[in-house]
Amino acid sequence: MHDDEIHIPPVVASFEGCDDNSKRYCEAVRDALRKILPKDLFSPATTGTQRDRFETLFPLVTSKVHGKTPGAMSFFSLSKFRYNSFRFFFDMISHWLVPGRRMNVVLVYATDFRMPDVSSDLYTLCEVMISVEDEEELAEIVKNLAAIEAEVRLGLESSFNARRILEVRGLAADEKMALVHEYIACLTKRLPEAFDIDVLTEMQHVLITCRDDFKMARTSRHLSRIISILYLFRKAIRKETRDAPSERHLSMKLFKSKLFLPGGVKHVLAILVGVNFISDREVFEKKHVLQSIQNLVPNVHAVDGSFFLNRHGTENICMLYLEVEKTNGAEFAFEELRLLRERLPNTLKVRIGHLVHPVFMPRNDEEIMRNIVSLSNQIKYMRDIPQVIISFDEQTHQHLSFMVILVRLLKPGFESIQRLFKKGNSPLQYIHDHTKIVGVLRKKYQKEVTVFRVKLPKEGFLRRDHTIDLYKARQTVVGELSLVIGEFRDFNGGMITKQNELLSSLKDLLVSSMPYDELLLENFFFSLTPVIMRTLLEPEALKRLFLMQLELLEKRGKGAFEYRVHQDIDFLFILLKIEQKELRQEIDTTLNEFNFHSTELARTTVKSGEVWYDGYIYRSDVPAKQQRFLQAVKDAVDRSSQLALSSL
Repeated sequence: MHDDEIHIPPVVASFEGCDDNSKRYCEAVRDALRKILPKDLFSPATTGTQRDRFETLFPLVTSKVHGKTPGAMSFFSLSKFRYNSFRFFFDMISHWLVPGRRMNVVLVYATDFRMPDVSSDLYTLCEVMISVEDEEELAEIVKNLAAIEAEVRLGLESSFNARRILEVRGLAADEKMALVHEYIACLTKRLPEAFDIDVLTEMQHVLITCRDDFKMARTSRHLSRIISILYLFRKAIRKETRDAPSERHLSMKLFKSKLFLPGGVKHVLAILVGVNFISDREVFEKKHVLQSIQNLVPNVHAVDGSFFLNRHGTENICMLYLEVEKTNGAEFAFEELRLLRERLPNTLKVRIGHLVHPVFMPRNDEEIMRNIVSLSNQIKYMRDIPQVIISFDEQTHQHLSFMVILVRLLKPGFESIQRLFKKGNSPLQYIHDHTKIVGVLRKKYQKEVTVFRVKLPKEGFLRRDHTIDLYKARQTVVGELSLVIGEFRDFNGGMITKQNELLSSLKDLLVSSMPYDELLLENFFFSLTPVIMRTLLEPEALKRLFLMQLELLEKRGKGAFEYRVHQDIDFLFILLKIEQKELRQEIDTTLNEFNFHSTELARTTVKSGEVWYDGYIYRSDVPAKQQRFLQAVKDAVDRSSQLALSSL
């Protein structure tokens, strides 16, 4: 060995054999190491052990230009052995050294070896030689070299880094799917108690469901995470459904992620939901999740092509995936994520839709005639305005239909109702039935009845839980009808009008209070019993009880039972949070014994998730009566608790 040669300790091949070929192989490895290692690395004068000095270089990535251009250039890597590290090194040099151009590889060399005098570890040495066509190409290579070498070093240190780097740079679809398979298979070995072999079935379902552009824009880790989470959701919900088949079970996971699109990186929020269906006619779709999120975090929209739904055959479990992003492109804040994690699960439970059969009510001509007579009798003077009865008629998949009976006094110059609708450009679809004269006023002015139906799209009257708001739909019909024919008397709408007036007053009182869900308020109000209370009750009393419910919902305690009590001069308010059916039954039995007048006690019932919130407003200004009622409720709670304990 010449004095200027680098001293390289003996090298042992990673394969068995001691013949001449093996010796030549080992010497070739030492020659390659001499090209890339520092001269004094293994010098006795150098401080530190040989192993420490050697491994401080790892991972070593370097390059060397051979001669003049055009010519060749070699790239070397030296690192501790890691499975498939050479493939990563080769892909980075051949595919990504010059963006948009695949390099012409003229030599490939890779070997695994040991240095017994230095360490028992296994090392990998790689060389990839490419041809360089001209000075311009060499300049571009040199320009990108520092970034490529830095990424190669990261990838040689861990398989995770290597996968992420290749995916960001655009891993081919088949290679990405191979990484997903590898990751999922690794889960079954590393966590066999959580991931059985049937996770591969979940993987196949997800990968088949997703489009190619969906898979290309997301990393293998992202796809693997979707598959593993949905598998765990399905497994958990299956068990919960077996234990409690009549209850709703929902699992949800949120995580921030990135999409790697041709136009750049996009920050998104991924939502995974698993839920069981209690009945065959339940549906859970993209709009249910998106509207629930928008209700909690405004200015959010769905990422195009991100939604998919996964359901195995006729199984009553549905898995759903969706990504959303901010309208302004910003990332989701910590407080927004916290709010979604706390409130979204219960919101989603009440948003599950139900397929509804079209409703058809056979026409009752006898009832129509009675209504015509009633309306005709209301017109006694020349100044009387038209009299109208509006009743729900039919629901189809697309529309709501209302039957309208309109009686008016015919005066000179009056146009037909059908003609008025045509001139008014009303959004209501007018369907004429018949028109006839039903009487005469002062033996001169005829009373005319027009019977017709109006249809309107029902989409605008779907509440967030996808029930139909018939009150709102009817009010729309009333408003449009008044624009077409002018002032009229809504003969059968008095009760509805009063209810809407009370609800509007309640909303006005709540403007300056704590934030609330509009759907929750409507459920609270329209659950009031007796129904007469929806017109007679004081809005201030309703506000007090509703705020008590909001406070209890906000607290979200873990106990199966909680209650709130508030007393003032005229009212006693009680709000109960109940999970046990037996307790509700016991309280109902107790209250029935009081035999209250219909205007004395109001009750609301709202269900959130699997919890009932029962509210009571006792209208009495007698303190003794208030105390007697409160004590009766407390006694019912105590009896129910004792029964529950004795059954354990």
